[in-house]
Amino acid sequence: MDDVRVHDRQIENVAFFHQATAKAAAYRLSFAQREADNHQVLEYELPNLWEAARQSYEQKAWELVVAFRDTLQPFLDLRGYWTQSLTLNEWAREAAQALGDAVSIARWTHDQGDILHQQGEYREAERLYRASEEAYRALGEDAMALRSRHMRSLVVRAQGRLTEAEQLCETTIAEARNLSLGLWLAHPLYVRGLLARDRGDLRGARKWVEESLSLLADTDELAMIAQCHHFLGELALLEGDLPEAHAQLEMSLQMSQQVGILRRVAATQRLLGDLATLEGRYEDAEKIYQEALETATRIGDRPQMARLFLSRARLMVCLGKIPHAVDLLKGAVSIYDEIGDPRGMLAAYWSLTRLYLSQGRIWQAFQLVNQLLRTARASGLLRPGVLVEVIHKMARHKRPVR
Repeated sequence: MDDVRVHDRQIENVAFFHQATAKAAAYRLSFAQREADNHQVLEYELPNLWEAARQSYEQKAWELVVAFRDTLQPFLDLRGYWTQSLTLNEWAREAAQALGDAVSIARWTHDQGDILHQQGEYREAERLYRASEEAYRALGEDAMALRSRHMRSLVVRAQGRLTEAEQLCETTIAEARNLSLGLWLAHPLYVRGLLARDRGDLRGARKWVEESLSLLADTDELAMIAQCHHFLGELALLEGDLPEAHAQLEMSLQMSQQVGILRRVAATQRLLGDLATLEGRYEDAEKIYQEALETATRIGDRPQMARLFLSRARLMVCLGKIPHAVDLLKGAVSIYDEIGDPRGMLAAYWSLTRLYLSQGRIWQAFQLVNQLLRTARASGLLRPGVLVEVIHKMARHKRPVR
């Protein structure tokens, strides 16, 4: 009899433990849901929230896992907690499989692609976007499938396959219009602008992004609006209209800071650093680049880190710090090679080639030109107009004021 009582007490203890853990997790979840827009509070409480989500996963409390994912994912992505974001997303996918929720499996496959895309993992992101598009199609969710195809056009572009990206973008726009998706058209129209800029058509790029921005007027899509102003600021920089560039970039920065999206803040700071360099405000430029680089490094944004290396290399040339500029350009080449971005590699190679030529280092410049051509040929960028645009991309800036 005593053995039976001991066994019963053990069962009661286990049950109590699970109930207590579940109640604690539910309390933490409720707190996170109340404070969903207060990122400072969520950041402070993240260790406790994460422990609650982890215990929910270990106990296979699938509904709680899904709820934690829906509540925390926006915050984690905006603040650059991508390791935790990936883990939580994988737990949610497992939960969806256990619950037989095929739509959520497709959704979180897409979201996992988004996280990897931000980190520069373009090949794996492309695979996930394709898988989510196919899953949505099989479920009859055509509008959601279109969103996955739209994102696939971005990662295909990032890998230098511009013709394929253009085809994906055009079919996305056509189908979005057939499905009457309305405001969502702003997203693929923006990508059309990116692709026009890639081809050297700055007027066309401006047309597409302004059309995108007009669709977003009077909406609360601040992140996308900020992105459009960022792009318009970049176009103004390329055209040499520095006052316009400053106005657009400051507007973008304020909106991105309001939303709290660190990736976009760092990206816009980089362009503001470029503007300061062009105006000869070298100390300001260095401070801006350093702040942006600290953010990009902390959140693991490798594409942005590479772009910052290119920008800082130009500043080092202006300051006469040539060895430092060479190191930065080599660092950019290394990152672009790791993430599989041939367009970025070509821009870095070309900048390094010009730098060697300016120093009379002919043999090293010749070696880089050979490497540049091999990269262009292997990636399919060795075509009329495309290669010329890539290697002259940085040359479109006006000389810095001395």
